[in-house]
Amino acid sequence: MAEIINLSRFRSKVAADQGFRSWLARFQEQFGPDTRLQDLSPSTLLYLATPGKKIFCLLRPGHGAQGLGGSVRFRLDDLDNDLKMKIMDTAFALVDRVRFEVMRRLGWVAAAPEAEVPIIEMLRQAWRLGAEFGQDPPVLAPEHPDYPAFARLNPMDRVVFLRRLIPRAVTCFREQVELASPR
Repeated sequence: MAEIINLSRFRSKVAADQGFRSWLARFQEQFGPDTRLQDLSPSTLLYLATPGKKIFCLLRPGHGAQGLGGSVRFRLDDLDNDLKMKIMDTAFALVDRVRFEVMRRLGWVAAAPEAEVPIIEMLRQAWRLGAEFGQDPPVLAPEHPDYPAFARLNPMDRVVFLRRLIPRAVTCFREQVELASPR
């Protein structure tokens, strides 16, 4: 008897295989179609959240999820400007989600947006929705010392407020990771 194949699941697996290929080598962890940001190890999350050229590491799953080729064949310079911008916007949306996950692990936000959504699916949503994807930022946890100032702000200013906390959040998370890792 023939086996029934779930095409959506198969596509997600192919996208994950292509997109995470470079992550497997870099992070020495397993990633798949169901991998969520909350599943990442603290050291991997820290690497991805740290400002700098890490954005290019985030591009790999993005172009893999969109069927733009494996990480070896993919070159951003070879693409037209509209597609290049869409890929960069998608990567920046994922950077936001990575950093919100750092804040969630620190207890600074109550919940991170799309916390239960696999990374590959999150990238597809960001690709499909464009600027609308980032419209649902997390809410600062009431226990955070800056919460009273946050609560007084209008929704647009709250996003800016959260982004201003990112450098401090990454520094605090780095300290946590370094304390937890064996010397």
